[in-house]
Amino acid sequence: MSTNGVSLVKATKLSILNVARQAGMLTRVRDSRWRAERLLILAYHGVSLADEHEADPELYMSPALLRKRLEALRAGGYQVLPLGAAIQRMYDGTLPSRAVALTFDDGTHDFAAVAVPLLREFGMPATVYLTTYYSERGGPIFDTMSSYLIWCARGKTIGGEGITSHGRPLVLTTPAAIDQAAEDVYAYARECDWSSEEKDRALEEIARRGGVDYQSILARRLFHIMTPEEVAALPRDLVDVQLHTHRHRVPVDRDLFRREIDDNRRSLGRMGVGEDKPHFCYPSGVTNPAFIAWLKEAAVTSATTCRVGIASPQDDPLLLPRLVDTTELTPLEFEGWLTGVSAFLPRRRGTSTPALRKY
Repeated sequence: MSTNGVSLVKATKLSILNVARQAGMLTRVRDSRWRAERLLILAYHGVSLADEHEADPELYMSPALLRKRLEALRAGGYQVLPLGAAIQRMYDGTLPSRAVALTFDDGTHDFAAVAVPLLREFGMPATVYLTTYYSERGGPIFDTMSSYLIWCARGKTIGGEGITSHGRPLVLTTPAAIDQAAEDVYAYARECDWSSEEKDRALEEIARRGGVDYQSILARRLFHIMTPEEVAALPRDLVDVQLHTHRHRVPVDRDLFRREIDDNRRSLGRMGVGEDKPHFCYPSGVTNPAFIAWLKEAAVTSATTCRVGIASPQDDPLLLPRLVDTTELTPLEFEGWLTGVSAFLPRRRGTSTPALRKY
């Protein structure tokens, strides 16, 4: 059920937050001892180089909106700390008031091109959790690029032969149909276990069928992970590079899981940012009880999830909650999480969180 395109749950939360703001509750909670003991870890994914935020408003945010978020942090007197120091101080009980940490998942090219200049302008440090396979290989990330190309062909009907298991025409006239077409392509790629080269050819074919200028998109490096050179050039005083697995996957097998961590570390070492990386982010927010022991074996001391919440000293350091900020989060909702009030509001169970799919 929705009200003018806004879900009833969201509309109710906005109403509560509006009343709380008018009553001064947001300010009181923000300045409370309860909030002073907690750390809000904000999570971001992509920052648009073009219109990616229109295609996927959960995964991508416009530069203008990211600027507004940073302006809200500055205007509210929030203290943005490096992630590692913030986590340590939370457990030590020495957090400053209104503590926040910024994280960016995956390490797409737009982080270096758009986010870093904004972080420098505002003087706010951030951690980027870098998945390294596509950094070393180069080329676009298949799932996100194929989804974008299908979205670019919206309103058209394109052939499905060779890119889906059913081979039927893909009628891209509604958001649901566009989403389903993307799912069909993902599923077929997994079913056929396409190689990287086969995925690249499929992307070219999807673009051709949709009449999309693929070379222009490639030239702008949309949906590309930062190159090793870009990673090495990140400002060390502003950006901390940490673990996100090598292939953006978390196998439920100890040896394969450890391989992901080890390959990730070795790759970061080759990029010149060091292998001593104690902080980790679960790809796609996927957790499993077995992962805790494996992370400890790998000398990982903190791990962030996509579970929505504000971190406290009572949280397991290997299961830290975050707020995954998206285009669809209103300024009032964002303020509610900064102050901590939104932590007291009910949340739907099982809500999906944006993240890159497996490569």
